[in-house]
Amino acid sequence: MDIRIESVAVPETLDAPEAAEFVALAELSNQAWRRESGTDLHDDDPRELIVRWRETPYRATRVIAARVDGEPAGMAYLELDKTTQESAEIDVSLAAEHDDGPVADALFAELERMARESGRRILQSWTIHRAEPVEDRVTPPTGAGWIPLDAGYRRMMRNGYALGQVERNSVFDLQGSYDAVDRLLEQALAKAGPDYRAVWWSGATPPEYAAGYAAAIARMSSDVPVGELSAEQSVWDTERVFERDGRFAEAGTLMGVTLVIHEPTGEVAAFNELQIGPDRTRPTSQWGTLVMPEHRGRRLGAIVKCVGLRRWHEIVPEENRYMLDVNEAVGFVPASYAGAWEKKLA
Repeated sequence: MDIRIESVAVPETLDAPEAAEFVALAELSNQAWRRESGTDLHDDDPRELIVRWRETPYRATRVIAARVDGEPAGMAYLELDKTTQESAEIDVSLAAEHDDGPVADALFAELERMARESGRRILQSWTIHRAEPVEDRVTPPTGAGWIPLDAGYRRMMRNGYALGQVERNSVFDLQGSYDAVDRLLEQALAKAGPDYRAVWWSGATPPEYAAGYAAAIARMSSDVPVGELSAEQSVWDTERVFERDGRFAEAGTLMGVTLVIHEPTGEVAAFNELQIGPDRTRPTSQWGTLVMPEHRGRRLGAIVKCVGLRRWHEIVPEENRYMLDVNEAVGFVPASYAGAWEKKLA
């Protein structure tokens, strides 16, 4: 078997000469995630990937592809947050006929070489798995959740990665009943009291909230449970928020953000982000959700999630049906499981 690993250029637009290969590799990745998760909820739009993977003052992404006898067999990327020093995020996707074996190992080896070259010593990654009961499963060190002993598990273990935690991806029908959402929101607002105020926007970040929002995003890297994974503080400021807003606008990505403001201090006490790509009939995804530790115990997480759902329902088309990773108290059901993995390079 002749395996070749090649660098992949991220095109400026989908009309660029090299865009056809890029789109084909994005579809290969989507097919792999569909195959492993049993759903198309995780599909990436090439229009968003072009903008997401373009180098910025804050992030750099290196994309590679594997070819077997000249045919595409897999793709992978290494993503660096330039405000951190040690960690990098990777992802490996494979064609069905190369689901497990030497092609995967070759991609992992090249990613490790690239990480060392970039001065990074901690690699973190995710695997996706079907939400179907199985007997052969593994539980992470946290004791919460499980993933099956499938090809994704074998690839990670064979290449020296350790399972750090498991997360559940859930779905909520945006066309269904909001009775549970309204009840939970009413209860949460009563619990929080008058010291807390919810604000919401879609699209560009209002300047008056940018600094507090940036500080809240930065705390996602230190205040969110990460199980046995290493946590490295990422740096966010208003300029980084506005730079991200610009990229979203260019890609056709729409964000809906809910904050809870602590009135006595003016600080952001909690936030939630919803996102949909340029195809507004596709699923909505939940991105970051965090309640600051010093403000926990007041149902602020329920407030940002419920307010976000309610306001989002007003602006997305009815054809858009799902949101991911949200509290099952408002009616969410499992869609897939995600395993978080880490490897520390010598």
